[in-house]
Amino acid sequence: MGQHKNKPNNSKKKPNGFRKRLNSASNMTVMLIAGVISIELMYFLIQYFPKWISLTDKVQESAGYWNFLIVLISVPVALVVWHFRDENNRQQIENQRKDINLKEFQKLSEWVSGAHLPEIKTVSKTTNKRNLKSDDEIARQLTLPIEYTTEETEEYSKQPNTTDFDTFSKRDGAIALQISAIYNLLPFFRGDYGESFRLPAFDLLKSTWQIMQQDSLKMFKKTGSVSELERRAKSPLGIALTHVLLSSHKENNQIILRDFYKILPSICLAGMDFNLGVDGDVAINLSDLDLRMADFRGAVLNKVDFQKSKLYGAKFQSAKLIKANLQEANLFFAEFQNAKLTEANLQEANLFFANLQNANLARANLKGANLRDINLENADLRECQFEWEQLKYKKTLFFAKITVNDFISKIYPDWKKENDPEWEALKDEEQTKAMQQFCNQTKMLIFDDVGNQIMPPL
Repeated sequence: MGQHKNKPNNSKKKPNGFRKRLNSASNMTVMLIAGVISIELMYFLIQYFPKWISLTDKVQESAGYWNFLIVLISVPVALVVWHFRDENNRQQIENQRKDINLKEFQKLSEWVSGAHLPEIKTVSKTTNKRNLKSDDEIARQLTLPIEYTTEETEEYSKQPNTTDFDTFSKRDGAIALQISAIYNLLPFFRGDYGESFRLPAFDLLKSTWQIMQQDSLKMFKKTGSVSELERRAKSPLGIALTHVLLSSHKENNQIILRDFYKILPSICLAGMDFNLGVDGDVAINLSDLDLRMADFRGAVLNKVDFQKSKLYGAKFQSAKLIKANLQEANLFFAEFQNAKLTEANLQEANLFFANLQNANLARANLKGANLRDINLENADLRECQFEWEQLKYKKTLFFAKITVNDFISKIYPDWKKENDPEWEALKDEEQTKAMQQFCNQTKMLIFDDVGNQIMPPL
């Protein structure tokens, strides 16, 4: 199963122009053309052939002479018939190959969906406890509540108890088959066996991931913990799905997901590790895609390129986006609570109404970004590249963190009043007073270079 035996030969030469036109014409048209050519050839041979070659009357009257002429005349029709026969055989082989691929895909789909997994059976036994002794006793018993005992047992496929050889249970084997089937879906997903299998393979893979993480997302919604999302993503099943869904084309290393750009909105890839098995210097390219309402909660998206992508309403809660490229991305109403955006590039991104509560934006680039009505409550903005003009009208900056240097270089020049002196001209107590006044107004927190809070709001 690992290597498909009916894979078409992609290196096969394409038919030339004449053969392509011949294949596109109807059979009746081709036969009529061949018949006309044969008639013309017959006239030409009968009229001119004896004149070119000196033949005796005896030779011309012989059966061999006329048989030879008939063979020459019938060559065009014979060639057309041979072509039709060859094309028919080719179509039969192609149809057989498609049938084999279809059967294999159907079997793989069944295994991936888990339809082959042994069911857990629940057996209920009900016992009516009555001790019938006499007619009077029967009458008395009928007036009393009936006592029932219900027993429920769950039947599993257990590992055989043997010391002769090591083995595993039927259920473990079925799970191994499911994981193997996911890996074997890659050629269908990539299009090695035709375009008709690609979309069904993609739908099956993304649905399997969503179902796998369904309970984990419910737990995340209740507790805010990503531990269960991460555990399932790192399971053998999760690793197999990640490997196939994030695989690339052989010829250009372009991620296959880009081919399905029309159906990427609302896709659920929660908890997926986009850096799994990827070279540290390689960035997965998801730029300029429509990923609105996509679910990336708890996902590892370090260095992923989202430049100019439409991500409005996308869910990035507790996701890791370290050094991710979100330049010019449309992120309005996106949710980044507790996300790690350290050194991320958000230059000129549209963060209108985005929620970055508790997000880590240390050393991120927010230059030119639209921060209108953004929620930066308790966000870490230390060493972040921004201008006070972007933030000064925001009311959701409570407990947002900045450094002393951030305040001096990025905030104080625009925050101070027109007649206030420059920072260097202030005395130490005046500098402290200015920082304290700023913290009281904005409720932001100022830290020193080693991470100690030095100026809490009063």
